[in-house]
Amino acid sequence: MTENWIAFPTGILIASVVSSIGLGGGILWMPFFLIILKLGPEVAVLTSLLIQTAGMGSGAVAFLRQKRVDIRLAFFMLLIAAPGITAGAHLAKKINASQMEAILGILVMTTAFLFVSSNQKYDDMGEERVRIRKAYPYSYVVMLASVMSGMLSISMSEWLIPIMRSKLSLRMSSAIATCIFITFGTCVIGSSVHLITGGEADLSIVLWAVPGVIIGGQIGPRITTRINERLLKEVFIFLLTLVGIHLIYNSY
Repeated sequence: MTENWIAFPTGILIASVVSSIGLGGGILWMPFFLIILKLGPEVAVLTSLLIQTAGMGSGAVAFLRQKRVDIRLAFFMLLIAAPGITAGAHLAKKINASQMEAILGILVMTTAFLFVSSNQKYDDMGEERVRIRKAYPYSYVVMLASVMSGMLSISMSEWLIPIMRSKLSLRMSSAIATCIFITFGTCVIGSSVHLITGGEADLSIVLWAVPGVIIGGQIGPRITTRINERLLKEVFIFLLTLVGIHLIYNSY
């Protein structure tokens, strides 16, 4: 309880970073809970989802005010994701801490690799909105990613942004805004499923973290157009790589 205050500054930092590059906070919150605060797997997942609901909601509101969100595309992907999130929430109850750390470590390393291999520019070239018909062929990516989202509270943005940019020709600002809105929706769905099935969260951590992520959720969208892309990517990739290696090592 006395150490939970650290979730406040951590929330500001995580929410600022993830809302500025279009990621969900789960990729950083879960390692923080498992490694630093030593929470159990189920408690960590629901705690992460509740915090992200507040943080991503804050970011989503900011982007909606800026009219950057492709609302039709977001709701289309959320409709496809709902069954996968539900399945992932049930899977989370069947794995132990070491298994979750191993799976999470692999996903963190995969995310770092995606950032290394991708060449997504933070420019404003591209379309503001996408036809649903054009997005339909990539529904399978949403389905697969949604299972991981429900099981580990990891967002789908890591897989969706490259598709939105390279396949759907959506401009980066719209892709980020839409992914933040989608992440908010997946967190609401995931939190609801975990709560309905008897999940528990550490409310003390939630109460400390929520003000932090609300603040960070407003900071991120403001720095999106001023971001030093290369520096941010390098720092983020380095951090993810270290966290991923530690999680995999810690699982054995």
